[in-house]
Amino acid sequence: MSCLSVRQLNELAREALGACFHDEVWVQGEIHGLKAHAKSGHVYFDLVEKAPGMDEGYVAKVGCAFFRGSFVKWRQALKILGMQDFELAPGIEVRLKARIDLFVREGRYQLIVSEIDPAYTFGAIARKREQTVRALEAAGLLEKNKALQMPRIPRNVGLITSGGSAAFNDFMRILTDSGYSFSVTLFDAHMQGENTVPEVLAGIEALQRRPDVDVIVIIRGGGARTDLFSFDDLSLCRAVAWCARPVITGIGHEIDVSVADLVAHTCCVTPTDAAGFLVGRMDEVWAYLNQASRDISHRSREALQSAGERLRAVSSGLGHAAQRWMVSALSNLKEHAFHLHTALSRDLARREQMLAAAASHLAHSSRAAVERRLQALDGLPKIAIQDTLARFSLLRADLARKQQVLGDHAGTIIIRGQDRMEHLGSLFAAMDPSRTLHRGYSITMDSQGRPVMDAAVVRKGASITTVLARGRIVSIVKDKEQ
Repeated sequence: MSCLSVRQLNELAREALGACFHDEVWVQGEIHGLKAHAKSGHVYFDLVEKAPGMDEGYVAKVGCAFFRGSFVKWRQALKILGMQDFELAPGIEVRLKARIDLFVREGRYQLIVSEIDPAYTFGAIARKREQTVRALEAAGLLEKNKALQMPRIPRNVGLITSGGSAAFNDFMRILTDSGYSFSVTLFDAHMQGENTVPEVLAGIEALQRRPDVDVIVIIRGGGARTDLFSFDDLSLCRAVAWCARPVITGIGHEIDVSVADLVAHTCCVTPTDAAGFLVGRMDEVWAYLNQASRDISHRSREALQSAGERLRAVSSGLGHAAQRWMVSALSNLKEHAFHLHTALSRDLARREQMLAAAASHLAHSSRAAVERRLQALDGLPKIAIQDTLARFSLLRADLARKQQVLGDHAGTIIIRGQDRMEHLGSLFAAMDPSRTLHRGYSITMDSQGRPVMDAAVVRKGASITTVLARGRIVSIVKDKEQ
């Protein structure tokens, strides 16, 4: 029994495969692990089969090689058919025509691809998209993110895109040129390829946890229709729907709308449009504030004008009433001053008479007592006479002191009367209505000359007089406010 080398074994296996598959075969599956070599122009990927309803893993896999010559011819054919926007992308389902071969060095069989049917892929994408939409609709998620309130001022933006890309630069340029102080938090993510879905999911999760983020924006630049396939992914669309912040999409395709666009709060065509939407919201707020400012200014002027007119009317009436009141008050004050002066004069005269009488009585009494004492001195010894003279001197001094006290008391009474007169004069000056009128106020009186304190007592059509600091105004009441 002969022994085969590994190479001989693989070559025999290759011949056996060729004998079984004389012609190329059509095979369908999902592209994974797509790698394009720029230097050689070859494209390599795995074609996998998933069980129905399986999101992760696969039941079968085969390697594929799309060599440069076949790949270029296929691209040229697509251009002739007007389908040049078709691009291979991870996750898309394809139907391809290939020759089965075995790579002898690796002992691995593979498919040598000659062409891929784009119509099948577009149909598969459409079917997958429809399935995703139905699943979201059944779960009530199509309108969930749209139900969130878009902030009136979406200044703090959480941005998911590829940092440094054209989409990022266009978006930031629009925000910067607007002049508004936007704050952008970037979550850098691949926007095409196998990493798109997991990285966008991570971005949504991270940004919605930040309390300083008002909205989340997902943008990417233009590209092939197949590049949108990642944004039809059910898990990504669920994350958009359940996001705690309003989501704005601008994934850069003017013809096709992804499922992520459908579930997002606001769908924009391009990154520039997404930035323009945010700027538009700020413009609306700015316009509202400007209009509110103009309204407040206008109403304030009207209110001040109306208040000024009412104040002038009140001041006018107050002036006339104050003038009459002042005349009356002056008359009353003069009368009170006259009576007070008369009373003080009478009281002072009475006290002076009493003082004079007391002094006269005291003097008379003292002289009589002295004469009696002198008559009695004739029979007294000299020592007794001297004692009597000393006592007389004391009495005379006491008389002088009492006369001084009476004089001081009378002066105090007169000074107090003068002080009271000055105090009454100060009170009258403080109550002088002319001072109030000269400060801009006025007094309003009815037809009987009575001051008006309440608008309720004045009837429409009644005549009223407004007293001012200078002159008076007679008016007819057309309307009134309580």
